[in-house]
Amino acid sequence: MDFNNEQIPVREVGFFNKHKIRVAENLIFYDDDNIDCSDIPEITNADISSGKIQWINIDEFQLDNELRSWIVKHDIKLNELIPQLLQNFYQSIKSIQKNAAL
Repeated sequence: MDFNNEQIPVREVGFFNKHKIRVAENLIFYDDDNIDCSDIPEITNADISSGKIQWINIDEFQLDNELRSWIVKHDIKLNELIPQLLQNFYQSIKSIQKNAAL
């Protein structure tokens, strides 16, 4: 379907998608200035202190190119691997300290 390079409002794109008509991303018009957010409550300090809202911590660290390539090649999911490695390392250190104290 030819849209003549016209901008299509995002709500209308939903209608097209429902009828299996795809609209190119560059033709979709997002009217962000007119989004009604009045029903979204403000985040309060109580929300954070109660745990209702939690911050997500993202940590970054440097990897050399060879290691990065190896990780990608083997599809290693670092977000799953690193917590397991840290837990195993922690348990090993605890075990060593316990056995050394005997």
